[in-house]
Amino acid sequence: MSYINTWGYTLEEENIFPDDRALYNIGATVKCIAEDDDYVTCILDSKTIRILKSGYNTRKAPDFDWSNSVKIKAKDIIAQVDLICWHYNEERYFYHLKADGKKLKKRYYADELELVK
Repeated sequence: MSYINTWGYTLEEENIFPDDRALYNIGATVKCIAEDDDYVTCILDSKTIRILKSGYNTRKAPDFDWSNSVKIKAKDIIAQVDLICWHYNEERYFYHLKADGKKLKKRYYADELELVK
């Protein structure tokens, strides 16, 4: 099975390549862009990290990624996706956003946002 273009996470620091551990928050959503025998190379916004294949867990793709501009439907505000998170109890993604260079305090679910083209 190829992991390239899959979305996933790891829950154990030991699964992260030692030089990359400071770049990753355990459980954060990443996208795999390459793989070798032992590791998948993933992106987390603009950072690249390596995770052991044996500790890489896949999940469905989010509706938005870090490069997307989105409109907050209720406020008619345009923002950029800053962080993609997984709500473990609700089993769905939520997003932290930036608008005008500032992080917004509220988290948003996909149904509260629409992609700006």
